Amino acid sequence: MSNTMINRTKLTLEKLSFDPALFSRELVKAIKFLLVNELEELAVWFVNFTKERPELRNVKFSANEL
Repeated sequence: MSNTMINRTKLTLEKLSFDPALFSRELVKAIKFLLVNELEELAVWFVNFTKERPELRNVKFSANEL
């Protein structure tokens, strides 16, 4: 089930990537909800996903800010 949650989170973030504010808000929800090992996987995905999307460059991935 855990793998399903991380995949669902990635899919949701992909769908919301058109709007940096929505993307950021959903990312914060994911950081609060996911387990540590899932956060590590999401962090790698986040770096790769946002690399080629200039509109998302200002979105930060940090579990420490919560």
